[in-house]
Amino acid sequence: MAYVKTPNGKIHYKIRGTGAPVILIRGLGCWSDHWFGWDKLLAKTCKVITYDKKGLGASTTFMNPWHSLKELADEVAIILKQERIEAAHIVGTSLGGMVGLIFALEYPEMTKSLTVVASSIGRSGHMRMSWPAIKLLLLRSFNNDTFYDDLSKLLTSNATSDIVRKKLADDWLAIEKKQKTPVFTVFGQLSAAFRFRQWEELSKINVPTQVVVGNDDYFVPRGNSLFLHESIPGSTFIDVDNAGHEPHICQPERMAKIVTSFVVQNT
Repeated sequence: MAYVKTPNGKIHYKIRGTGAPVILIRGLGCWSDHWFGWDKLLAKTCKVITYDKKGLGASTTFMNPWHSLKELADEVAIILKQERIEAAHIVGTSLGGMVGLIFALEYPEMTKSLTVVASSIGRSGHMRMSWPAIKLLLLRSFNNDTFYDDLSKLLTSNATSDIVRKKLADDWLAIEKKQKTPVFTVFGQLSAAFRFRQWEELSKINVPTQVVVGNDDYFVPRGNSLFLHESIPGSTFIDVDNAGHEPHICQPERMAKIVTSFVVQNT
């Protein structure tokens, strides 16, 4: 457990394992606790860095509506510089994937490889977020009793067992009871995400990139990932069977293999 100073406060991060450095960037309203142990699985073969984006977890900075995803990408660079890591493999899910894309554009020399999981960008021809996801988030304050059960169904696949879904809902609720997700931060992240429209710059990404998506993603339409793959020169597209928006939850071993294989290939 460590902290790095930024102009606006401290960013909290954790390092597990040894080997090639991999930094994991979580999605909307999530921090390092929300990897639910998958980071530990990955740490069996890699040096895994997880961190709490501004306004979340143990970080002491604030996420305001005018902040950009570029500022979140800058946090990754600051962490790597403090740890004297010249370059790392970047893995981002959903909103974290957008941060990863910006990081690869702004800091190509610090990016050994980029894995973008279930992310989106404007002008893909698809909704950035599905209607069921939008409805669930809008009605968040009215369905507290069932929110995490509904969320776990929306983030997983029809093939995901009830046991896995129940554990996901219970784990999420346990984190929320320990520390509530700041609504102001989520709003700030959503504002930044919908202002992320750098589709014309995707062709400038010149680092090894793979785009990964669950074939049953009910949260972010799968077509967004296809658009990213088609827009990034030389990128690889991986469709994960029997997985939803959170393929590392639905297929943890499969996702660990996808990431570690790409890390080995580009180390």
